[in-house]
Amino acid sequence: MHQLNASTLEHAFLQLCETSDLMDSQQCSRQQGESKHSLESGQDESRPILSIGPGGTPEDIPKHAVDWKVRARHVLPKWRNISALMIKTLIRMKRMPGSLCFQFLLPVIQISLMCVCIGGDPKGVRVAVVNNETSSSGYSQLLLGFLDNSSIEQVPLSHADAFTGIYNGEYWGVLGFGQNFSSYMTRRALHPQVSKDVVDGGSVHVWLDLTNRQIALMLQKKVFQAFQEFVDYELDSKAYMVALPIKIEEPIYGSLNTDFTTFITPGAVLSITFYLAVGLTALSFVLERKEGLLDRCWVAGVSSLETMLAHLLSQLFVISVQILLMLLFVLLVFKIPNEGSLMLVVALIVLQGVTGIAFGLVISAAIDDEQSANQAALGVFYPNLVISGVIWPVECIPYPLRYLSLALPQTYASEALRCIMYRGWGLGHMMVWRGFAVTLGWNTFFLLLATIILKLRT
Repeated sequence: MHQLNASTLEHAFLQLCETSDLMDSQQCSRQQGESKHSLESGQDESRPILSIGPGGTPEDIPKHAVDWKVRARHVLPKWRNISALMIKTLIRMKRMPGSLCFQFLLPVIQISLMCVCIGGDPKGVRVAVVNNETSSSGYSQLLLGFLDNSSIEQVPLSHADAFTGIYNGEYWGVLGFGQNFSSYMTRRALHPQVSKDVVDGGSVHVWLDLTNRQIALMLQKKVFQAFQEFVDYELDSKAYMVALPIKIEEPIYGSLNTDFTTFITPGAVLSITFYLAVGLTALSFVLERKEGLLDRCWVAGVSSLETMLAHLLSQLFVISVQILLMLLFVLLVFKIPNEGSLMLVVALIVLQGVTGIAFGLVISAAIDDEQSANQAALGVFYPNLVISGVIWPVECIPYPLRYLSLALPQTYASEALRCIMYRGWGLGHMMVWRGFAVTLGWNTFFLLLATIILKLRT
């Protein structure tokens, strides 16, 4: 302020800016004058600045070929850059311990909810019982005693009240016994030929509400089990006389008590691993581009491939912890059977996690804003879950959609994991190594696609 004779600091700053603009304009005018004088003197600016030598021409400049080792060093990823990027990503995770703990616990919570809430038998299902037998020692009362009371709540009613209740949605089914159920059933067992009325009177009549298929199937299963236990108890060695002409032998794989939870668990483990990995990386480049970290990496000389590998390896640590906790709960807490190699199970789940990371990198590299990235990640979740054979077998899907299902990254992988866990198969079986091969193919495709997109956009 004293030097410029200014009353305020803002006035001094204004004078400095005006002086700087004046000096820049004078320098620009001087450079334009020198350039004009150079052109008027006929100087050839295309002539090389360095001296070639007496009598030499530009063609005499020696040509130098670049060594292939130098080219390879520029193409191949540098582990120094990758480790620096990994440290940067891990530091970001360390600064958010709450989010990191939630990421570790989320797959455990999801798989626990699935095993607890899906596949079990319904409890407290109300069923109306219409028993026209008056004797307390009749076969009907004995058979009803073998029903699973934890799953079925029996409500004795008249015929009219029972059907009124099921029409009003109060009951899931009606069990009916004829007036001569015991005598007719004995006659069916002892006589080789009986009339149709005897067969009908000696049968248990079941009316079901099939709007909920799972409850209806459970009721059918419980009634058949109760009847089989009743026959075994009452007839003992003569039980074969009233047995159905179909005998279910011991299963080749699995057990007779296999439930829906056992079927869905392998596919659910792969789906949880895949989509949590997608969620980890779908916003990685979006946030780094928003914060300016990605531009700083490009200025520092980091390549697209190095960025991909760094994110892949750093996120691999997170999904490894998730897979470890999830398998501990699946195998030790919920007792899901595993007849095969645990190493193959872990390897396939980890590869599916890598596929999810690579797919998340594709989304993050192609999309700029967070909302669109979240919509892209969530948009592929439900269709892939439905047609990949995770919830329902692929054989139930119509043929046009089945071909699409077989092209998805989790269809063959889910089938391979079931074969490993429930059949004890190894890589010698096609259904197992095919799951690994398809997963590795998708990994390679997603990583290359993400690298190409990121390269084109930078």
